[in-house]
Amino acid sequence: MPTVEFLDAGQQVVCGQYANLRKTAMLHDVEVYKGVWQKLNCHGNGLCAKCVVEVVAGAKSLSPKTIREHIRLRGAPANYRLSCQCAVLGDVSCIMAPALDAVPAANPVKA
Repeated sequence: MPTVEFLDAGQQVVCGQYANLRKTAMLHDVEVYKGVWQKLNCHGNGLCAKCVVEVVAGAKSLSPKTIREHIRLRGAPANYRLSCQCAVLGDVSCIMAPALDAVPAANPVKA
């Protein structure tokens, strides 16, 4: 059985072969969406691109990128995927979208 490690949530979960990455995260209370997108998302249809995930390890253990991913993630790093479009085939380590947006604020320049 594949293992998915959600680095930002500090969780490692076991899922079934071909399990959807987004659904696996949601079943284990890992935050997939941030803010208003918790309610206003496309519910796993690959349209809103708000369930983006950074694959840290095991990228080859996910299904190939879909056409929707190629369109929605144009210009994004190669290790970014839409979790709603990924089937888990083996062990994966990833960081979910809310953690990707949590960039520390820059130190203000004092005059």
